[in-house]
Amino acid sequence: MQNLHVCLASFVIGCGGGGQSPATDAASGVPDAEVALGCATGNAEKINFSQQQSCANDGSVEFCIPDGDLELRDMMRAISTSITCAPGGGRAECNRVPGLLLCTYPTAFPEQCSTQHGAMTDEVWSDMCAISAFPEITAIVATFFE
Repeated sequence: MQNLHVCLASFVIGCGGGGQSPATDAASGVPDAEVALGCATGNAEKINFSQQQSCANDGSVEFCIPDGDLELRDMMRAISTSITCAPGGGRAECNRVPGLLLCTYPTAFPEQCSTQHGAMTDEVWSDMCAISAFPEITAIVATFFE
């Protein structure tokens, strides 16, 4: 068993990059890989806005989920209790496909946004990335009322 611990410790130390930290973006201090992808997890390509402009909307962002998927609804609530889902189309156009609910995530300052119509807080942006990881969610879009 002791040999296993020594082997694992050697592996971890050997993979540590010699004590060097990953390259980071000088302006934000965020690892370059995360800046390039937009999300450390999830699928940033599903998010139709950048973090810097994520609160440039009319008070929320939207996405669609299957109506009958109670487990997915619970997972959304676990990400944020501020997410609400109801029948409707919205900017996400959830009514284009039968059986979808329109879900909204508010973008109020200072609760979710660092500035009025600026960037989401890192915590909220992380929620966007977590939401984008679900295969049932094809896009997250900004809300604009006309």
